[in-house]
Amino acid sequence: MKAWSLTAALLAALAACPAGAHDAIGADARQAYLQKLERLQRTAQSGASPAARAAAWVDAGRTLDEIRTLLNEDIASHGRTQGLETSILVSQLNATPWRLQVSPQTRQYLANQRPYRDALALDARGPHAPLARFMLLKNHFYDSFTEHPLKPIGQDKTTLAEMIDHGEWLRNPRNAGADPAIDSEEVHFILAIHYLQARDAGALPAATCTTRYAELLGAFRKRWPSSLKLATLEALAP
Repeated sequence: MKAWSLTAALLAALAACPAGAHDAIGADARQAYLQKLERLQRTAQSGASPAARAAAWVDAGRTLDEIRTLLNEDIASHGRTQGLETSILVSQLNATPWRLQVSPQTRQYLANQRPYRDALALDARGPHAPLARFMLLKNHFYDSFTEHPLKPIGQDKTTLAEMIDHGEWLRNPRNAGADPAIDSEEVHFILAIHYLQARDAGALPAATCTTRYAELLGAFRKRWPSSLKLATLEALAP
């Protein structure tokens, strides 16, 4: 980062940071995160193979998700992010493509989905495609509502159709593979609710959505009969 950008970030952080606040992210962690993201960006934009570049984008997305989790935990505990190093990191990220935006509805940081989309654009069927699809699906879903999943915030039909496509693709074991980071229960849960959203939004025929929801609910009952998510699906059932 240029010197003037770093100075601007520092001044902005100082203005936003209350005196004596505790850092969710320390100086060493901040530097490590930024160095890692810079390294991954160089790889992703290099002349390496599409698979290697896609892997770098996915790793960058996971790194941003890790940062976002720390920031949101801080907000949940204190009502805002705390500490100078944390504020500097946010300011530095906001001056790069790694920007993390705050939802005006929840006041929580939203996922930056660009790395996962860039990974799929490079290598849609490669070894890192399942994880990229899963993170797109999961991040979008939990960022899309405040209290009730059938009342999504600003979700258009195109995005909804994209998420249903990701969910259906991930349900196929031949596609998802054996990556432990891909939670099949989560995939089924989110996909089922997306079909109810599609019904309500008129994105798909109502009969199709109702039938597909019933099929997913039946599969859920067989595979995860003790899951709390099952109780949610049963409560939402048409």
